[in-house]
Amino acid sequence: MDNSTILMDIAGYSAKRLQPLDAEVLQQLYAQCTEFAYFIDGQPPLSTAARDEFLAVPQTKTTQDKYIFGLFDARNVLLGMIESIRHYPDNQTWWLGLMMLAPEQRGKGLGSKFYKAFERWVAVHGVRQVSLSVVEANEQGLQFWKHMGFEVIRKTPPKQFGNKTHILYVMSRIVNTD
Repeated sequence: MDNSTILMDIAGYSAKRLQPLDAEVLQQLYAQCTEFAYFIDGQPPLSTAARDEFLAVPQTKTTQDKYIFGLFDARNVLLGMIESIRHYPDNQTWWLGLMMLAPEQRGKGLGSKFYKAFERWVAVHGVRQVSLSVVEANEQGLQFWKHMGFEVIRKTPPKQFGNKTHILYVMSRIVNTD
Protein backbone atom coordinates (compact mmCIF):
# COMPACT_ATOMS: atom_id res chain seq x y z
CA MET A 1 0.00 0.00 0.00
CA ASP A 2 1.39 3.40 -0.95
CA ASN A 3 0.90 5.27 2.29
CA SER A 4 2.61 8.50 1.39
CA THR A 5 0.84 10.45 -1.36
CA ILE A 6 -2.61 11.26 -2.69
CA LEU A 7 -2.87 12.33 -6.31
CA MET A 8 -4.56 15.71 -6.61
CA ASP A 9 -6.46 16.62 -9.77
CA ILE A 10 -5.63 20.31 -9.46
CA ALA A 11 -2.34 21.77 -10.69
CA GLY A 12 -0.04 23.35 -8.14
CA TYR A 13 -1.27 21.29 -5.17
CA SER A 14 -0.06 18.07 -3.63
CA ALA A 15 -1.17 15.90 -0.74
CA LYS A 16 1.11 13.68 1.28
CA ARG A 17 0.97 11.70 4.46
CA LEU A 18 2.25 13.61 7.45
CA GLN A 19 4.41 12.01 10.10
CA PRO A 20 4.95 13.00 13.76
CA LEU A 21 8.05 14.91 12.65
CA ASP A 22 5.66 17.24 10.78
CA ALA A 23 3.89 18.26 13.99
CA GLU A 24 5.41 21.77 13.99
CA VAL A 25 4.09 22.50 10.48
CA LEU A 26 0.69 21.04 11.39
CA GLN A 27 0.60 23.14 14.57
CA GLN A 28 0.84 26.26 12.38
CA LEU A 29 -2.34 25.15 10.58
CA TYR A 30 -4.06 24.64 13.94
CA ALA A 31 -3.05 28.19 14.87
CA GLN A 32 -4.59 29.51 11.63
CA CYS A 33 -7.82 27.65 12.42
CA THR A 34 -8.23 28.95 15.97
CA GLU A 35 -11.86 29.92 15.31
CA PHE A 36 -12.71 26.25 14.78
CA ALA A 37 -11.15 25.30 18.13
CA TYR A 38 -13.21 28.01 19.86
CA PHE A 39 -16.33 26.81 18.07
CA ILE A 40 -15.81 23.16 19.06
CA ASP A 41 -13.96 23.35 22.39
CA GLY A 42 -14.59 26.92 23.56
CA GLN A 43 -10.84 27.53 23.80
CA PRO A 44 -7.82 27.99 21.51
CA PRO A 45 -5.92 24.91 20.33
CA LEU A 46 -3.33 23.65 22.77
CA SER A 47 0.31 24.22 21.88
CA THR A 48 0.54 20.42 21.67
CA ALA A 49 -2.58 19.95 19.50
CA ALA A 50 -0.72 18.73 16.41
CA ARG A 51 1.56 16.39 18.35
CA ASP A 52 -1.48 15.06 20.21
CA GLU A 53 -3.31 14.50 16.91
CA PHE A 54 -0.73 11.93 15.83
CA LEU A 55 -1.29 9.97 19.05
CA ALA A 56 -5.08 10.13 19.37
CA VAL A 57 -6.64 6.82 18.32
CA PRO A 58 -9.71 4.84 19.43
CA GLN A 59 -9.10 2.13 22.04
CA THR A 60 -9.13 -0.68 19.49
CA LYS A 61 -6.60 1.02 17.18
CA THR A 62 -2.91 1.92 17.21
CA THR A 63 -1.02 4.89 15.81
CA GLN A 64 -0.22 2.67 12.79
CA ASP A 65 -3.92 2.99 11.88
CA LYS A 66 -3.75 6.81 11.91
CA TYR A 67 -3.34 8.61 8.58
CA ILE A 68 -2.96 12.37 8.46
CA PHE A 69 -2.64 13.86 5.00
CA GLY A 70 -1.46 17.40 4.42
CA LEU A 71 -2.52 19.53 1.47
CA PHE A 72 0.34 21.68 0.16
CA ASP A 73 0.58 24.43 -2.42
CA ALA A 74 3.36 24.78 -5.00
CA ARG A 75 5.53 26.59 -2.42
CA ASN A 76 5.17 23.57 -0.09
CA VAL A 77 3.02 25.56 2.37
CA LEU A 78 0.52 23.45 4.35
CA LEU A 79 -2.99 24.63 3.48
CA GLY A 80 -5.10 21.83 4.90
CA MET A 81 -5.23 18.41 6.47
CA ILE A 82 -7.37 15.30 6.67
CA GLU A 83 -7.02 13.04 9.70
CA SER A 84 -8.39 9.52 9.42
CA ILE A 85 -8.38 6.08 11.01
CA ARG A 86 -8.23 3.04 8.75
CA HIS A 87 -10.64 0.15 9.23
CA TYR A 88 -12.73 1.93 11.82
CA PRO A 89 -15.31 1.23 13.11
CA ASP A 90 -15.15 -1.89 10.89
CA ASN A 91 -12.79 -3.32 8.27
CA GLN A 92 -14.73 -1.81 5.35
CA THR A 93 -14.78 1.76 6.69
CA TRP A 94 -12.31 4.58 7.24
CA TRP A 95 -13.22 7.18 9.82
CA LEU A 96 -12.52 10.78 8.85
CA GLY A 97 -11.88 12.46 12.18
CA LEU A 98 -10.98 15.97 11.07
CA MET A 99 -10.60 18.03 7.94
CA MET A 100 -9.22 21.57 8.17
CA LEU A 101 -8.40 24.19 5.58
CA ALA A 102 -6.62 27.45 6.24
CA PRO A 103 -9.29 30.19 6.40
CA GLU A 104 -8.10 31.97 3.24
CA GLN A 105 -8.46 28.70 1.27
CA ARG A 106 -12.11 28.07 2.14
CA GLY A 107 -14.97 28.59 -0.29
CA LYS A 108 -12.84 28.01 -3.41
CA GLY A 109 -13.63 24.34 -4.01
CA LEU A 110 -10.26 23.21 -2.68
CA GLY A 111 -11.80 21.30 0.24
CA SER A 112 -14.07 19.34 -2.11
CA LYS A 113 -11.14 18.46 -4.37
CA PHE A 114 -8.98 17.46 -1.42
CA TYR A 115 -11.72 15.21 -0.02
CA LYS A 116 -12.41 13.64 -3.44
CA ALA A 117 -8.70 12.89 -3.87
CA PHE A 118 -8.67 11.29 -0.41
CA GLU A 119 -11.71 9.20 -1.31
CA ARG A 120 -10.07 8.02 -4.56
CA TRP A 121 -7.00 7.04 -2.54
CA VAL A 122 -8.96 4.99 0.00
CA ALA A 123 -11.01 3.37 -2.79
CA VAL A 124 -7.82 2.13 -4.47
CA HIS A 125 -6.96 0.53 -1.15
CA GLY A 126 -10.24 -1.41 -0.96
CA VAL A 127 -12.24 0.86 1.33
CA ARG A 128 -16.00 0.73 0.77
CA GLN A 129 -17.22 3.46 3.09
CA VAL A 130 -16.07 6.66 4.79
CA SER A 131 -17.77 7.79 7.98
CA LEU A 132 -17.42 10.96 10.04
CA SER A 133 -19.25 13.10 12.53
CA VAL A 134 -20.26 16.75 12.46
CA VAL A 135 -21.15 18.89 15.45
CA GLU A 136 -24.86 19.70 15.29
CA ALA A 137 -24.15 23.44 15.61
CA ASN A 138 -21.79 23.34 12.60
CA GLU A 139 -24.40 23.99 9.92
CA GLN A 140 -21.77 24.96 7.33
CA GLY A 141 -19.87 21.71 7.92
CA LEU A 142 -23.07 19.68 7.78
CA GLN A 143 -24.00 21.23 4.45
CA PHE A 144 -20.48 20.67 3.06
CA TRP A 145 -20.56 16.97 3.90
CA LYS A 146 -24.11 16.57 2.55
CA HIS A 147 -22.91 18.22 -0.68
CA MET A 148 -20.09 15.64 -0.77
CA GLY A 149 -22.70 12.86 -0.68
CA PHE A 150 -22.68 11.97 3.00
CA GLU A 151 -25.92 11.05 4.72
CA VAL A 152 -26.77 11.37 8.40
CA ILE A 153 -27.15 7.88 9.85
CA ARG A 154 -27.69 8.85 13.50
CA LYS A 155 -27.38 11.53 16.17
CA THR A 156 -25.38 11.00 19.34
CA PRO A 157 -26.27 12.00 22.86
CA PRO A 158 -24.51 15.18 24.01
CA LYS A 159 -20.71 14.82 24.38
CA GLN A 160 -18.19 17.05 26.12
CA PHE A 161 -15.55 18.82 23.97
CA GLY A 162 -13.31 21.04 26.05
CA ASN A 163 -15.61 23.68 27.58
CA LYS A 164 -18.57 22.85 25.32
CA THR A 165 -21.11 20.10 24.90
CA HIS A 166 -22.27 19.01 21.44
CA ILE A 167 -24.63 16.59 19.80
CA LEU A 168 -23.00 14.96 16.77
CA TYR A 169 -24.42 13.89 13.45
CA VAL A 170 -22.73 10.65 12.44
CA MET A 171 -22.56 10.58 8.65
CA SER A 172 -21.50 8.00 6.10
CA ARG A 173 -20.88 7.69 2.39
CA ILE A 174 -20.32 4.68 0.17
CA VAL A 175 -16.97 5.21 -1.58
CA ASN A 176 -17.17 5.92 -5.30
CA THR A 177 -15.13 3.21 -7.01
CA ASP A 178 -15.38 4.67 -10.53
